[in-house]
Amino acid sequence: MSDNSDDTGGERVVFAMLVGVTFGAALGTTVLQDITQGIVAGVVVGTLAALVFPAWTGRLYKTVTDKLGE
Repeated sequence: MSDNSDDTGGERVVFAMLVGVTFGAALGTTVLQDITQGIVAGVVVGTLAALVFPAWTGRLYKTVTDKLGE
């Protein structure tokens, strides 16, 4: 994800999936008592969020990449 590459929808979807995995793992460990189900749920929710709310996930993606670039 270099500075000269265009921001594609694929990067945004993968980013949302990774955020979903992070929260899904925490949810799966604490609530479901099964991290695998939490990760799967996180991937599904992250993917759906990226597809349903593209502006929100795009804004979050840009904010995180800007902070990581500092």
